Amino acid sequence: MGRDDPRPLRILQHRPRRDARPGGGGRPPLHLAQPDRRRPDAARDAGTPGGRAALTDETVLDVLGLSVGFVRRDGSINRVVHEVSLALERGKILGLAGESGCGKSTTALAALGYRPPGSRILSGASRVAGLNLLELPSARLRAIWGKKVAYVAQSAALALNPALTIGRQLTQPLAVHLGLRGEESRARQLELLASMGLPDPAGALRRYPFQFSGGQQQRIALAIALACRPDVLILDEPTTGLDVTTQARITALLRSLVSDSRIGCLYVSHDLALLGAFADRLAVMYGGELIEQGSTDSVARRSRHPYTHALLGAVPSVRRPRYVVGIPGRPPTSAVLGSCAYAPRCPYVLEECRTAHVELHDPGDGHVARCIRLEEIEKEPVAGRELASAPGSSALLLEVSDVNCEYRGAKSPAVKGVSLVVRAAERVGIVGESGSGKSTFLRAVAGLHRPTSGSIRLRGIELAPLAVKRPRPVRREIQLVFQNPDSSLNPRHMIFDIVARPIRLFRDDITSKHARAAVQELLDSVKLPSGLLYRYPAELSGGQRQRVALARAFAARPSLLLCDEVTSALDVSVQATILELIAELTEQTGTAVIWVSHDLAVVRTVAHRALVMREGEVCEEGETDDLFTAAQHPYTKELLAAIPELLPSTV
Repeated sequence: MGRDDPRPLRILQHRPRRDARPGGGGRPPLHLAQPDRRRPDAARDAGTPGGRAALTDETVLDVLGLSVGFVRRDGSINRVVHEVSLALERGKILGLAGESGCGKSTTALAALGYRPPGSRILSGASRVAGLNLLELPSARLRAIWGKKVAYVAQSAALALNPALTIGRQLTQPLAVHLGLRGEESRARQLELLASMGLPDPAGALRRYPFQFSGGQQQRIALAIALACRPDVLILDEPTTGLDVTTQARITALLRSLVSDSRIGCLYVSHDLALLGAFADRLAVMYGGELIEQGSTDSVARRSRHPYTHALLGAVPSVRRPRYVVGIPGRPPTSAVLGSCAYAPRCPYVLEECRTAHVELHDPGDGHVARCIRLEEIEKEPVAGRELASAPGSSALLLEVSDVNCEYRGAKSPAVKGVSLVVRAAERVGIVGESGSGKSTFLRAVAGLHRPTSGSIRLRGIELAPLAVKRPRPVRREIQLVFQNPDSSLNPRHMIFDIVARPIRLFRDDITSKHARAAVQELLDSVKLPSGLLYRYPAELSGGQRQRVALARAFAARPSLLLCDEVTSALDVSVQATILELIAELTEQTGTAVIWVSHDLAVVRTVAHRALVMREGEVCEEGETDDLFTAAQHPYTKELLAAIPELLPSTV
């Protein structure tokens, strides 16, 4: 878990145990945010240079010159957020964007007056209702959290208490903050769940979190956060990993709630397309600093910082087939005070950028950027080359006929009579909502789920239903890359051993003496440095771990690569790099790909052909261009309509 992804907070919803302590059975101890007393004027001096909206009577959260650091092992401070200033207004949504590790979540948590163990508030102020949250004692903060300020974590499954019914979890904040009990409390609970669009609110109160889908869990987390009608709502990646229609329903609900309840909302996300579709203002962070801020329309149409410009170029689009462009390099792990933090990755860099800290520049229209070359940035975001045309008369590789799959105890089959043909070097996408059967179908092809009927043929030869019964050459030819590399890479093995294993199993042409060179060549092909050979997975970033998983898959020289949501949890720049990489590797090797995803824009980017699945069945199939420009089935049209899209001029 990185510094930018602290443990989801329950403290906003439940009174913490007074005896909670490190290593104890209670919740983590409360670490109060204490500003650096050596700079008493830091908050006042920060002023509006942070690029925040001008303060008005409608301002509900005012963050001034916020700086946050983490204590290193030697006792020194690693500054990760530097003098960030933000303002939230009633009925408005401020989007906070940037790559993983840029300081978004750390900023959001610090603005609440909360910080994880080992962190320090170095300077600044965060005011709600005239109170500086960074100076309040714990008792006052507990009275404000949940009542005036609410927080929703990325994973509702972790934020909700699995041992308590939904009714119990709603009862606590209503009793603590509003004094509601009995029928009054129950009426408010039913009202909240109904407003979230949950079916059977009365029944939902008696159920536990695990009895709900991911989208429903996120709605329940929102209901708990909004139970006491707070003025400020902070959302930390609340829809990451949800399918496009569930995401659309959640964001539409949020937009309505923020507007109707006059809440000020800070929405933290790496998804620029999502923020561009529904946020009022957009702030972009890099290296712990705000590097651009303005109205969403202005930032999306006329980005002024090279980093924002590059992020927009990394966003996949359903409007036209193009490869997205990743951003070379990685963000810094500390705030960079003596130069422009983006200089090592910037195509517009000057010597001046490397030798002096760059301040925010405001041309006078409220759209600020931390760059000395504002007028020289290209107006159109970077666009990749056009998607390669589908292979012409390639030989038939995989033929799946009328496959059905079931789970014991389920009311209906997970996969119902699905057929698919894949040719050599072809990339086929399978899209659909969660529960549509697409991942189960992919596992059946991989031999990890036994179909109840149907056949799977590779080059005309029928395969055994389970991989353990298939001959070694077949297992070599079909490789699967899982969604989560954290669970698919052995944490006890070094990267060399992970990538070398399929070489030892399947590559008789490579001797042990030459295995290291082969592994190094594979790491080079996925653009990983040789210095990672003897690291463990935990020492790598999420994007690097997914590249290791790809290197391991290609080590076997497969004919067919199966990708199951491999970019769903990655930020847009890392996702773009992975998409570029897969396209490049498959074109070089002639490997065919079946790409399963709930993200239609990603499928448009990478696939030649696509299938749409719903409730276990294929409801539409065709060339990617035809499917995305002239969809025929109502469900496909519904999926396309639900996709958040940046403004037309930015795609």
